Amino acid sequence: MAGVGMDTKIYPSEKYDRVRFSSDQGGAGPSAMNLKERKIQQDRFYEVQSALTLEEARYSEMRKKIPGLGRIPKDRINTQSQDLEFQKRKQDHVVFVKQNFRQIECSKFVPDPKKLGVKKIRDLKCHCGEILTEHAGLSSAQPMNNVQRDIVEAYLIPEKLRSHINRETLFKAPPENLASLLHSVPWSKEDAFRENICTTFGKISFVNNDNSKPAKYVRLSHNDSVDRCLELMEKHWKIMEPKRPSLCISVIGGAKSFKLDNKMRETFNTGLIKAAKTTNAWLITTGSNVGVMKAVGNAVSEGQSFLWDDDRITHTLRLIGIGPWGYVKDRKYLESDGDGCFPVHFKTSNIIQHGKPVPLNPNHTHFVFVDDGYRNNYKGASEFRASFEQKVSKPTEAGGLGIPVVLVILEGGTDAISDAMVSLNHHIPVVVCSGTGRAADILAYAYSHTRSKHHDSKTPRNRKGELKPKHEDKLIEKIFDAYGERWKEKEIEENIRLHLTNVKKCMEHRDLINIFPMNKHEDLDIAILTALLNSKAGETSDEIRQNQLKLALTWDRADIAQEEIFREDVLWPTGSLDDVLMEAIMEERVEFVALILTQNVVMKEFLTTQKLQDLYDKSLSRMDSHHLKKLMRRTINSEEFSYDNLARLMESLMDKYDHNFDESSIVDTGPGKKFSPVLTNAQQHFKFPFKQLMIWSILMLRQKMAMFAWQMGNEPVTSAVAASRIYGSMAEHIHRNESALKEKVLAYKDEFEHLARSVLDECHIKHQEKAMMLAERKSPSWSSMTSLQIAASAGNRAYLSSVSCKNSIDTSWNRGIQSSPSKVLVTVFLPFLLFTPFLEVNAMGEKKAKTFQKILTFYTAPITKFTHHSILYIFFVALFTFFLLVDYQFYEITTIEIVCIVWIFTFIVDELYTLLTFPSPTFHGKIRDWYGMLKCVDMLNLLLALVAFLVRIIDMEKHAEEAKIIFSINCIIFYIRIMKLYTANSSLGPKLEMIKMMFDELRMFLLVVIVFLLAYGVASQSLLFRQRDASWDILRDIVFYPYWQLYGELDFENAVHTDQDCFESLGNFSSSSMTRMAYNVAKMKCKKEYWLVYILCAGYLIMGNILLFNLLIAIFNHIFTKVEEKSNEIWKFQMYFLTMEFDNKTALVPPLSIIPHLYLFFKWIARKTCCKKRSKGVQFTQRHLEFLQLFEKEEMANYLRHKKSEQKDSAESKLQKRVEELFKLVEEELTADQGGSSFNHTLIATQTTKLPRETTFESCPLEPNGWPKTEAVIEFAKKLEEKEQKEVIEEEVAEALMDEEQAKKEKKKKKKKKHKKHKKETQEEEKINNMDVQNNAKPESEAQKNIPDNAWASPLPPTTTRNLSPRLASQESPYKSPYLQRRLTPLKLQNDSSEDSDDVEDNAQVKTPEPYNILSTPRRSRSKLPASDSDSDVPRKSRKKKSLTRVESSTEDERRSKSKFFKRFRSRQLSDTD
Repeated sequence: MAGVGMDTKIYPSEKYDRVRFSSDQGGAGPSAMNLKERKIQQDRFYEVQSALTLEEARYSEMRKKIPGLGRIPKDRINTQSQDLEFQKRKQDHVVFVKQNFRQIECSKFVPDPKKLGVKKIRDLKCHCGEILTEHAGLSSAQPMNNVQRDIVEAYLIPEKLRSHINRETLFKAPPENLASLLHSVPWSKEDAFRENICTTFGKISFVNNDNSKPAKYVRLSHNDSVDRCLELMEKHWKIMEPKRPSLCISVIGGAKSFKLDNKMRETFNTGLIKAAKTTNAWLITTGSNVGVMKAVGNAVSEGQSFLWDDDRITHTLRLIGIGPWGYVKDRKYLESDGDGCFPVHFKTSNIIQHGKPVPLNPNHTHFVFVDDGYRNNYKGASEFRASFEQKVSKPTEAGGLGIPVVLVILEGGTDAISDAMVSLNHHIPVVVCSGTGRAADILAYAYSHTRSKHHDSKTPRNRKGELKPKHEDKLIEKIFDAYGERWKEKEIEENIRLHLTNVKKCMEHRDLINIFPMNKHEDLDIAILTALLNSKAGETSDEIRQNQLKLALTWDRADIAQEEIFREDVLWPTGSLDDVLMEAIMEERVEFVALILTQNVVMKEFLTTQKLQDLYDKSLSRMDSHHLKKLMRRTINSEEFSYDNLARLMESLMDKYDHNFDESSIVDTGPGKKFSPVLTNAQQHFKFPFKQLMIWSILMLRQKMAMFAWQMGNEPVTSAVAASRIYGSMAEHIHRNESALKEKVLAYKDEFEHLARSVLDECHIKHQEKAMMLAERKSPSWSSMTSLQIAASAGNRAYLSSVSCKNSIDTSWNRGIQSSPSKVLVTVFLPFLLFTPFLEVNAMGEKKAKTFQKILTFYTAPITKFTHHSILYIFFVALFTFFLLVDYQFYEITTIEIVCIVWIFTFIVDELYTLLTFPSPTFHGKIRDWYGMLKCVDMLNLLLALVAFLVRIIDMEKHAEEAKIIFSINCIIFYIRIMKLYTANSSLGPKLEMIKMMFDELRMFLLVVIVFLLAYGVASQSLLFRQRDASWDILRDIVFYPYWQLYGELDFENAVHTDQDCFESLGNFSSSSMTRMAYNVAKMKCKKEYWLVYILCAGYLIMGNILLFNLLIAIFNHIFTKVEEKSNEIWKFQMYFLTMEFDNKTALVPPLSIIPHLYLFFKWIARKTCCKKRSKGVQFTQRHLEFLQLFEKEEMANYLRHKKSEQKDSAESKLQKRVEELFKLVEEELTADQGGSSFNHTLIATQTTKLPRETTFESCPLEPNGWPKTEAVIEFAKKLEEKEQKEVIEEEVAEALMDEEQAKKEKKKKKKKKHKKHKKETQEEEKINNMDVQNNAKPESEAQKNIPDNAWASPLPPTTTRNLSPRLASQESPYKSPYLQRRLTPLKLQNDSSEDSDDVEDNAQVKTPEPYNILSTPRRSRSKLPASDSDSDVPRKSRKKKSLTRVESSTEDERRSKSKFFKRFRSRQLSDTD
């Protein structure tokens, strides 16, 4: 049995809609009650607890552990609002279904005369297709008595058949005269079918699939309204939540005979799920667990996920099954008693029986069962499904949903062709997956062999496809092969004509059909998108173009939008693209935003205050904005967007912020207003719209959109630094538990910092001075802050260490002084050198620096101020040391003391002045950036010195010693303060950072050491003293001795040994006046040595000295390495703050600085009261800023071009280039073989000629233009290259082995030949010598000398060269052998020549007629290798090696020929002499 028992309980056991928790009441309920009341209370608690949200239920366990609290809040126990709301929704659902939907049952059982071939009466099927026991009334799961059964049978079975068909004859054979009886019993669906109120609805919980959410279902009549069905799905099933679908994909195809191989299945699953998830699409099938429907269900199961909203979850993929009710296996278990099943536990099956109902697929989320009254019939829901799809696809103005529908066909029977025809008649595009078989292949064949016939209208809607006559017979053959086996002979011709007509009607809408080859392509989602765009290609209404653009946006296919939608002949009205642009920004579709901005859309006109507010409001309502809500809550204590809240948030992130509203639209609200008031003009614009877009993108962590806004906006360098600053501040406000989010934000920060530095370095390469100006420029768009200020507050050391920033800091540090620091130091001690050329000073725009200008430049430069400050401070420290050691008087105040105190006071004033003038935009920023921990300690030390002096004045005699203690502490700080001067040194500056980091680690290390120290101290003291009185000495002994023992000061004599003095002081008991007990107690208080203390001390020292100290050394080593790697960045970062500090100090340093400070104080008072400054000067005017901005933008573009170029030159790009060359080579070869046909035809022909798979590229998926895809080609090229390398290596190894064996054999042969040859030559020489002796001839050397010179002058014809000297072999001759020519060619040139030239030479040698050699001797066989024509199948490397073998063979032949000729020539010469 496939179905199991029915559970009609709706609340509270809904699976996944409500989460069930324990009904433990905790401490919320009364303690004393009777059993019945307690049971009622427990049930009440259980219901209330089930109504809690997940977040509320999470705290129930925590509440239980707190005394006085129960699992459920007390204010929720007595409220019934949740129950009432749920019950109301449930009741509305039941009422709606009963009022609007009907179900059809057969009320008259008359066996079908065509189906009488059964053995028992119980198997007889009615005209409706159902057996008797499954008719309404008899199929109930409730048991029935005989009386009830007789009453139902009397209602169902006609009177004429009742005697033959009843409950007693069910297991008997049908009577022989049953056929004749049936002719007298009429049956019609009008009389037999009865419509009743729908009672089959609710939820299905599939037992086979426990991890799924229950599927909603309803049974309705085929005559019921589609509008009511959509209303049920929208209002009661909430199928439109949380997001409305952008597409509806209807999938039809084969059922029981349908199969997909692994590759096709992966292609189909990937493409379908990608399309559905991208568009939030509905998927529609018949819902059965067979064929295409099962394949779609499996695909959905792989990609299914859930969206969580408190305690309610929804599917991301909606798979709707619209199928016939009569073809559902075990459908009776889905019926209810009238109020629905919530849920019904249903068990599906994978067993498919021919001609019987099929089970449901458990991966569907919704089921609509269409009841036409017939049972065991598959065709009952096609009309309703077609109407449903048409209603969905209709525009909203026409009463539809306005959701585009696409029909996808995989394989399929004749009904698939009919459904495709119906869909095409309603202008629904169809995607045919060719290669899957039957209907899909038939339609694909008809499409590929159909030509478009143009009618009067030029629109694609009126282009009807006509099948070419020569292909009609082939199409008929395909139809017969697919379906002919199931047809009777007399039906074949009629059925073929019918289905051929349907196919032709489909081809009349050829423009709505898209063919998707399953064997070659991998992007089914793109085929669906193309079908949607092509379906509206000929229509020009704005709404259709908008819908097309939204579809392309949903798919994120800007390339398709640019080619198909944004054509040059399309004119977009003003504002028509605003909604699409807003959605593209929200979804971070950067390519679409860039594409829309090229369509005459101006960002400054688009981004108004109202649109920006909508952007923030929509963003804050999304699930991915939790981090922004937390950030707003932590910084401004609000989660709502307003421009004031935005300004406060940005101020907390980067200290200073302006909205930069367009000045033409800002209303003057009076002086002193920091931000504009509440805006009433929704069309108010921004002066820098891309800045606002970048800020929104950064706050929402949309890095791609932020990068795009940065690239399109103004001031790339400053904007990148500002973005890095915002990200850094956001990371500081992220809790440490959210480490993944923090790492992500910091990665974005580093990316923008790298961009800022890279663009500035690019500017530096082009023009150093302008790059420095960019670093120093006060940005108009970023609240007049410089990039150096922003980078310093953000801690961007990498940016501040760039060349341009370093040059800018050095320029500010020297302030016009062009000499070295050593010359500055000399000039400080010898000021008269300012009147000499010893010190070089920049004229700063003047023709020549005058003496007075030179003096002012020198004494106002930060480097000079630092030098004066360092010298005077060292003098102050020396004076304070003398005062503390020598001059300090307990009973009087000396002159040196007064001087030191006055000097300290000037230090305080100078510190405060430097703080107030430090270049940070806010006071909080000044304290954060400059007034750090060391500055606070320094200021506290100065104030403490003044306090000590004041205390000393008040009561000199009483507090003189305490004052000296304070002065001693001051002296320590003063000496430590000298290290600040080391910052100016590139080696010592980073060491200060190193010491700071080590000190932080040392504090953590002490927390570990103190544990072992106290453990050992307490244990040892407890063993040394048996009893002890409470005193502070105990704490000293616990800490003092263990601490010093860590450094090797064991001091066992005082720390561990027995205290003899204590025992001697007690003496003997006999001489003591104490009682025995008192004497023993006093004796116990004396320290006594204990053996275990030594063991504890050894263990303590091992842990402390060996383990912990080595751990500390390792930590310090790590810090040293880390700081040393970035020492340059650290020092430049320190130099910025040092430069800014002394740049704002007065020319006179303490103690003389009090004079200019007084002057500036009175000047400030005057400015605030009477002498107000009229205007404030600027460094760069608007013209200068525009010039710098153009320069900056140009270099940013250069940097991006260089970066793109580097990416092209990467290894993968080189591989892709190689792949393109391979394609070109294959195309040329195949085109040459086939007479110049196109590349697509070439690929087809390649398959027919059975070329290797690597050459045909069969496995590579193709683009729509016919070329293979780049990614697949790259993968293919990698495999091909690896295979070629492997073959070459194997070939080389085999050749090496063969060569080695052949070399051994040849060596042996040569050895034998050489021996024979030597023996033969020896014999011939003996004969010649004997002949010389007999004939008195001259030796050979002398004979050669007698040859006349003109014999070598020129070559003779072959007929006259017979008796010439062998020296002619060295002369140039047109008769020279080709092999000899190659032999005379240097080997290096042969190797450098191309392989192709080698092949040409080889072929030329074969085709050239073989001439006689210069000596007219018969040519020997040059090589045993086959001719070059037969080498065409050999790899080039082998051919080259064979060619070299031929050269060696030819050389050996020539040498042998000449040797023989010399012998013959010698013999003839001797005979001539005779």
